[in-house]
Amino acid sequence: MEKVTSTPSLHPKFLKRPDSLQLELLPIPEDGPLANHNQSSTGSMHVGFKDLTYTVKEGILRRRPRDLLRKVNGEFSAGELTAIMGPSGAGKSTLMNILAGYTRSGVAGKLLVNGEEREESTFRKQSCYIMQNDNLQPLLTVHEAMTVAANLKLGAKNREKQSRIKEILESINLWENRKVKTCSLSGGQKKRLSIALELLKNPQVMFFDEPTSGLDSLTSKQCVMLLKQIASTGRTVICTIHQPSAMIFEMFDHLYAVANGFCIYQGTVEGLLPYLEQNNLKCPPYHNPADYLLEVASGDYGDFTEILVKQSNNGLNQEWRNKQRNSLQFQSLEHIDKLMESGQITPVRAPPILFKKITNNTKDPSFCGNSQYPTSFCNQIFVLLKRAFLVLSRDRTLTYSRIATHLGIALFIGTLYHGIGEDASNVLNNFNFLFFSVMFLMLTAFNCVTTTFPSELPIITREHFNKWYSLKSYYLAITLADIPVQMVATLLYAIVTYFLTMQPVEAFRIFSFLFMCILISLVAQSFGLFIGAIMDIKNGVIFGPFCLLPFTIFSGFFVQLNDSHPYMRWLFHISFLKYGLEGLVLSVLGYDRGKLPCSADYCHFVYPEKFLDQMDMEYAQYSTAVIFMLSLVAVIRIAAYFALSLQIKKRT
Repeated sequence: MEKVTSTPSLHPKFLKRPDSLQLELLPIPEDGPLANHNQSSTGSMHVGFKDLTYTVKEGILRRRPRDLLRKVNGEFSAGELTAIMGPSGAGKSTLMNILAGYTRSGVAGKLLVNGEEREESTFRKQSCYIMQNDNLQPLLTVHEAMTVAANLKLGAKNREKQSRIKEILESINLWENRKVKTCSLSGGQKKRLSIALELLKNPQVMFFDEPTSGLDSLTSKQCVMLLKQIASTGRTVICTIHQPSAMIFEMFDHLYAVANGFCIYQGTVEGLLPYLEQNNLKCPPYHNPADYLLEVASGDYGDFTEILVKQSNNGLNQEWRNKQRNSLQFQSLEHIDKLMESGQITPVRAPPILFKKITNNTKDPSFCGNSQYPTSFCNQIFVLLKRAFLVLSRDRTLTYSRIATHLGIALFIGTLYHGIGEDASNVLNNFNFLFFSVMFLMLTAFNCVTTTFPSELPIITREHFNKWYSLKSYYLAITLADIPVQMVATLLYAIVTYFLTMQPVEAFRIFSFLFMCILISLVAQSFGLFIGAIMDIKNGVIFGPFCLLPFTIFSGFFVQLNDSHPYMRWLFHISFLKYGLEGLVLSVLGYDRGKLPCSADYCHFVYPEKFLDQMDMEYAQYSTAVIFMLSLVAVIRIAAYFALSLQIKKRT
């Protein structure tokens, strides 16, 4: 494809850059992967909005409406780096969330692409939202994170994916760090990686929420420079920014200022001060224009909001969009370029636009087909399962500590209750051992998920919103991935304790005992998923055990069914711990187990049937316990999925 130095969609100011920053700009073909009915002939996407209003309800008893945005208007052009600015509470983040499609309820007005009302699902496929917090998988390396994203976003061959990954990482100067885990990256490197992950799908519109937040001065300049270079390739780049330095402020092509939910200015950065001077608002010498704008918007020099809103016509006035950049802008760009060349700032550049049409290779329109996402449902599950297993293999707390804990406790309990399973004088101790096993397996499985699953929610929110995968595929993958680890830990505990306590060595009893232990763990793990989906880690740790307390009380250990109040007996029949305890007791004492040897002068429970009768388990059935536990696993995991989907909807 022939390269040219400009496209019709770019602002003329890009043609006047110094040679040191001149970029080769490639035209975007009409039949490319980003073409749709809302795009212009060049493939560029100009994001606009008209009479945009956002209303929230406040109060507890009397829900009073409050407008956070008030019929604002504007257009953000392709090829420009746009900054949305305003004081805290002015509505800049709200505007960003609405434009990105992150906030949908309470919105009135029109959202436009190239002057036409946009189709939301199509727009979401061609845009991405990079949030303030990077929300990366901490245990993956840079290259692994990029490979996972490429496998979820691109339907090309593996060689082409790896080539694209290398191209992007080299462009943003992360190739040398490709084997470094993301948790070990600096703040600027994490931000660049977040951008690189989204550049894989070649978005035409990119939204950034406070991209310089938490970065030092030099890294902030580097980050904004990268955004500027990305915009210069013909993409529409929009970001919110709070208090930029003067040099960073001058690097923006377009400024959209808001105050009290209104637009007070829309135009070029160099046009801001002349615009304010028309209302006798003169910026003091050597004062940062960005700081001065925030002071004016906050009312430090008087209430000028109404006047400025009229002057900008609430965003409709396009007069100041045509102001040309001054020489100071180019001087600052040259300064940044020199800093990059000298090594004071890591050199970065925008990767070239991907022109090859990459589509889903899956031709089967059956279960695995999925038109809403770049790859099929089956491929999403496969990739996410691989990622989950990789993370689990490196997670010392969730994997190695869990296995070590189960083994350590098994050895301790097995030694403490050594030999109790073969002596009639220790039947009560054996019962206590079985109840402890139920409680231990329940609490470990529950707590492991409750304390880890909520930390995944920010990552899920970002990836799912940016159309990496469906929520169903993620939930199925994360559910399946943790089951083998939990089963290994559970079996390790069950086998060690079973033989150390000298339970009967009969194949069907051993299998029944192990299988019931696994079911107890799976039910508790399901409860952990449900609690983790509706609560954060702090609340889950505090309130989660309270949710399990009723099941513990009505497990049959503290109070038997026949001794309880008639009105409360139904609670025994819904307690999974009761069925789990019955299953373990029946495994070792039920099914016509013969007379037990007695090492004491008198043993009350020589015949196991007598003990089962006293524990109200004479009519208990192992098969009933299995059916109940399996049903509970299915019901709770389905409920956890819907709880997770509600959480994601709340966040978006």
